[in-house]
Amino acid sequence: MMSIMIALLVNLFIETSVSLTLVVPGDPVVAHVGSTVILPCWISPAQNAEALEIRWYRHDQFNNPVLLYNHGKIQVVQEESYRNRSSLTLRSDQSGGLNEGDVSLHLEKLTLQDEGSFRCYVSGDREYDSKQVALKITALGSTPVLVPKSLDDGRVNISCRSSGWYPEPSVTWMCDDRSVHRPGGTSHILGPDGMFLVQSWMAVSFSDAQQISCSLSIITEEFKESRIDVQDIISPGPWKALFFTLLIFALLGLIGFILYKYREKLTGKKPVGQIETYVDFEDPRKQEGERDGNIEEQRKHSGLKIVRTKL
Repeated sequence: MMSIMIALLVNLFIETSVSLTLVVPGDPVVAHVGSTVILPCWISPAQNAEALEIRWYRHDQFNNPVLLYNHGKIQVVQEESYRNRSSLTLRSDQSGGLNEGDVSLHLEKLTLQDEGSFRCYVSGDREYDSKQVALKITALGSTPVLVPKSLDDGRVNISCRSSGWYPEPSVTWMCDDRSVHRPGGTSHILGPDGMFLVQSWMAVSFSDAQQISCSLSIITEEFKESRIDVQDIISPGPWKALFFTLLIFALLGLIGFILYKYREKLTGKKPVGQIETYVDFEDPRKQEGERDGNIEEQRKHSGLKIVRTKL
């Protein structure tokens, strides 16, 4: 009788001493939209997890898991949005996989809707554990577009515009590499795709800085930046309108002159106000006697030359 009690106590001690403890990262896992990510989760101390139930699910969706491994294989029960996007994977190249209790989740083609918490749940015959892994999704937007516009007071207003950001980015203006803490204004517009469109602007004097930059950054410290040389921005004034007016008239005059010469050459017509004078260079005395004669006869005279004179 005593031996039976001792055996039961030993068996109970062994069962209670074998615990299942999961380990997950303390900080959120960060990944870009459209990329792949690994959510680490493993048993410590290491033990074979091939015969255990491994369930990844979101919030209170225990019965609609992201992935379910049981009876040695992946089950078909799964949330539809994660079908063909989720699998078990190694948390690192040194991991021994399921044989050593690595039950990490691999997700592909991330969307903004994937952001949030994921629950890693592992259970055996008598023990189980569950831990939460946080996932943050980011999107790096477009390179900012800087557009200058001269103001009436001699300053220039520079606008900075960029789209496709998540989460809401921070905007930093720099004048000659000196940070500007108070821009003219900044707006963040949430688009239908869940990403942010950012518009910011500030006014500077031409003498204040040589170069202005606008940069946008997110929690990963990744950023996009654009620069513009203030001195290259031409301030429009009254002379500019006068210059373009004179230029247009000059071009019109040139075009008119070219068309006139081309028409004269094409038609053979002589300009208005031009007459013909006939002079006999061989014998000037003949001019006196033939002044009243027929001009056609004068043309036939071999000694006549035609001189064109403009009135």
